[in-house]
Formats: sequence, structure tokens, C-alpha cells
Amino acid sequence: MSDDTRGERRVAAATWVDDQTREHLQVLVESVATLAGFEQSSLTLRRDHHFEVVAAAGVADGFVGTQVPLQSIEDDLAGADEWGVWRFVPHDRASAEALAYSHIPDVTPLDGEDAWHPLDLLAAPIFDDQGRLRGLLSVDSPRDGRLPGPEKLEVLTQYAGVARTLVLLALEREELSERVRLAGEARAIVRKALGEPTLELVLGACRHAVVSCFDAVGMWLTAFDPAGGATTTSYTLGDAYVVPSFAEIDDVVVRLAHRYWTEQYVAPFSRLHAAQPGLPPEDAERLLGVLDRIGIGSVLFVPLGVGPECVGFLVLTRVSETRQWTDVELDTAREIGHDLGRAVANARQLALERAVVDRLRRLDSYRVEVVNTLGHELRNPLFSMSANLELLEVGPLDPEARRSVQAASRGASRMRAVIEDMLTMAQMADPHREFDPIDVDLRRVLRDVHQECHAAASAAQVVCEPDLPAEAVVVRGEPEELFQLFSNLVGNAIKYSDPGGRVAVRVELRDGAVVTTVEDTGIGISAHDQEQLFREFFRSTNPEALSRPGTGLGLAIVARIVKRHSGTIEVDSERGRGTTVTVTLPVWAGAVANDHVSAER
Repeated sequence: MSDDTRGERRVAAATWVDDQTREHLQVLVESVATLAGFEQSSLTLRRDHHFEVVAAAGVADGFVGTQVPLQSIEDDLAGADEWGVWRFVPHDRASAEALAYSHIPDVTPLDGEDAWHPLDLLAAPIFDDQGRLRGLLSVDSPRDGRLPGPEKLEVLTQYAGVARTLVLLALEREELSERVRLAGEARAIVRKALGEPTLELVLGACRHAVVSCFDAVGMWLTAFDPAGGATTTSYTLGDAYVVPSFAEIDDVVVRLAHRYWTEQYVAPFSRLHAAQPGLPPEDAERLLGVLDRIGIGSVLFVPLGVGPECVGFLVLTRVSETRQWTDVELDTAREIGHDLGRAVANARQLALERAVVDRLRRLDSYRVEVVNTLGHELRNPLFSMSANLELLEVGPLDPEARRSVQAASRGASRMRAVIEDMLTMAQMADPHREFDPIDVDLRRVLRDVHQECHAAASAAQVVCEPDLPAEAVVVRGEPEELFQLFSNLVGNAIKYSDPGGRVAVRVELRDGAVVTTVEDTGIGISAHDQEQLFREFFRSTNPEALSRPGTGLGLAIVARIVKRHSGTIEVDSERGRGTTVTVTLPVWAGAVANDHVSAER
């Protein structure tokens, strides 16, 4: 006897990944074939919009996994004769479409009205408790070649009952396994999404997974803010419903959210489950009225929180209450409530930090505006005063008057230095100031600094020695700012060195960065003063340092320039033993690449 398959069959890649379930169903179909006197039997289950053969006995390899269109099965059952729980379709009523997906035994039918024809179909439809068709138990090729009589039908009826029990248990087990898998995936996606900087981005990254995991049509999330208000955001798989106004039910849901977070309770709410802890009947009826108006039959109410604090709630929605919320879904929702609670708390904190940053930025802008206005307003009278003092100095003055004019000129010079430093500091602190770096060879900058500081070094009897490499040392930056940075450092080193002292300036490539050091043999800086060295208007507590003029802004300007160039600055000093300042700037990647090329050549 050979097997013949009519038409083409679509075969699934894998069926019933649960080995134990597959084994149980295989035993069932083999028992039906053996004890009811048939050569062949099979079990076909519904899968979305088609049926799939999941177990078979007495057929060739490859038949398990065959997928049959849903309409073909339903058409055959509609035209079948009812034999109790079984349905019989004689060969002359079998549709061509059904035969195309059938397993046809190669046998010759016997004579007589009760003879079995190879194209006959005998199957027991399997319905669930809601009357939905979930599968078919089929038999074929009776060993005696005859249609089953009453005794054989009794045996087949008993097996149909067993098949229904096993199939529904198997489907329930499969569904539970799938829900557990989806729940795990949803938790993983939510936790991964917690790295997003805002609550909106967190929800955008995980909302589809959460809704799909719970077989919901949508969700809405309400986050409480510290001031007592709330923000609600929603998501639906389609235009399933309109999120109700929060104000319409806030007195109920806010109270429940806080209570349920304390109790770690997740509430499945519908007309069948309207009785919930802490929810009076009149409030329950009020909530049900809201759900009725938006077309929702069942919700899962999930409190959100961190530690003892409730920070909001999540509502998952279903159009119908037919499908109940499972224990697995309740446990998963409780876990997600913790994760999204952290997301709400993080969003709160980030919002506060952004508000502080915005306020500081506005204060910086205001301060820059005030300093610029003040500086420019002071420049004009200062220029007039300096010009008049210069005119007095060239005229005939007695010694006392000349000393007074010279003292006034020195004061004007110090005031001019303070104003210039204040304006520079304001420029460096301006959050709107553009930074447009270009390629800068630090050797050229340091040579210009040496030339400018040479006269001051000679006047102070200090030797200033630049030690620069032969090859270019390139960074990305603004030349004028870099010049100001190192001229301030070298100028300070000269100013705070005694006659006979030395100032050494070195620059080198080190570990992928450009390192510049300014080392002096001057009076040094105490550990206490080093802690505040880069603060605006800070002056040393060392009387020897205070005796030398300064605005207290030079090193603050230096620190701002270093920061704008993505660098770092370090100070190594001890009072009475000199100071070494180290500035590290990122090396220009193109320069590094060129060095590698040069080295290879």
C-alpha cells in the first residue's frame, strides 16, 4: 500500500516545541488508530487563520506540520453528516480544496453500501468552553474496510472526549508558556528602555511590547509630580478608544494608586470584578461608566512607585472582559510597575536638573550681559581719566604732584586690567559664545607667548626658557584663546618668581594627548590655596603673593579656556618650592595619523 497526497501542502517549520505535549498527543492518535480499528489517524489544531497537523499515526513522514486553510475545514464540517460528536463527509461530497490538503490512502474500496471509500472523511471537531473550534481528531482506512458500526462509534466517541480534554489542556499550557515568554521579554525591554533620558522616550521604547505582552489594545500612564499635579500619556494599537480626562476620575484613581502601591496590589477591574479593595460600589460604578463610554470592557490597574513612594499608575486596557487577566500577567505587571516607577522618578530628577541648568544658564547670560555693560561703561571714563593723567605727567609738576599723578596712573592701569579681565571672563562664560576650532600648532603659540613675556621676564630678572620639539604639535582650538591661556600661566610664573628664578615651558605628545607644562622656581602655593585657585577673584592668603598685583581672574579665565578645549589642568606646588602647572589637551587625530605615516616611512 502506498500513500498519495493530492495538491500542494504548506508545511510548518516547527510544531509543538514542547516535547512532553507532543508526546501525549502522539500517544492519543496512535491509541485511536489501534483500539478503534483504523490504519491511520491524525490530530489537527487551529493556529490563527489556519489548521496544522500536530500528530499523526500510520502516515508517511512529512505529513505532520501540514497547514490547511481555515475555510476548507469549516466548509467540510458544514456539509457533513452528524454521527454524535463525529462528522462524516462521504467521498462524493468532499470538496476539491479539502482533498488538495488531505492524506489519501492508496487502497481499493470494497463492495457494499457500508464500504469505506479512500476519499471519505470522519473527524471529531474539538470545541472549547466558549464554543470555538480548536481542532479535529480524524481517522482513516478502517482495517475491515467498512464504515464504523455502533460499537466502533462508541469507542470513537470515548476517544473524542479524551482528545478534547488533552487538546484544551495542551492549548492552555502552550498559551501560558507563551505568556510567560512574552512577560519576560516585556520586562527585559522595559528595563533596557530605562536608559532613555525622559519618560516619553522610555515609554516610546517599550510601550508596544508591553501592550502586546498583555494582549491589550492600549495603555495609559499617569505620573504624579511633586507639586501635586499629574501628567498622562497614552498609547493604543489603533484608534481603539479615547483616554478619559484625568480630572474626571482623579479623586478615585489617585487614592487607589497610593493604597495599592503600599499593598503591592495589581487590580484587574471590569463588571465581573468590580469589587476591589478600598473601592466603594458607587465609585466602582462611576469608573465603569467611564470605561463604557470609551468602549473598554476590562482594565488592569498597576500602581507605580519607588521605595515607599507612589509616583503614578499604569492602566492596561482590553475591549472585552471575556479573557481574564492571568496570574502570570498580574505578577509581570507588578514587576513592570516597579520598573516604570523608577523611570518616573528618574524623569522627575532629570527635569529638576534641567530646570537648575536652565536657570544657571539664564543667570550666566544675565551676568555676562551685566559685566559687558559695566565694562564698556567703565572703559570710557577710564580712558578719559588716563588721557588726562598722561597730559599732566608731561607738564611741569613739583615732586609731590608728580608722585600723585604716577600713583593715579598706576591705579588706572590696575583698573584697566581688571576691566579687561572681567570682559574676557564674561566672554569665556557666555553660554552662547561660539567655539569654532581650527588646527593649531602649539609650538607657534608658545613662541608668541615667549616673545610677549620676554620683557617682563627681563625686568623681573627671571630666565624664561621654552623647550619645544622639532616636529609640529597640533591641537584643535582657537589660537587667540590658547595664546591667552598660556600667556596667563607664563605671566603668573614670572610674576611670582623672585629675581634669579627660572621658568621652563615644555610641550610633548604623551599617551595620545598634548601635554604642556609651565614650571617655575617661585614662591609656590599652599595646599589650602590650591583648592580655590581657579575660583573667580580669588587671591592667595600668602602675604608675599598679595604684595604682587593681580586681578584674581587670570586662572579662572585659564580654567574656562581649558574646559572649552576639552582639556584638563593640574597644579603641583608647595609653598616656597615653586609651582608646576600641567595642561593636557586632546591631540588632533589627523596629526596622530600623519605621525604614524611618517614613522612608517
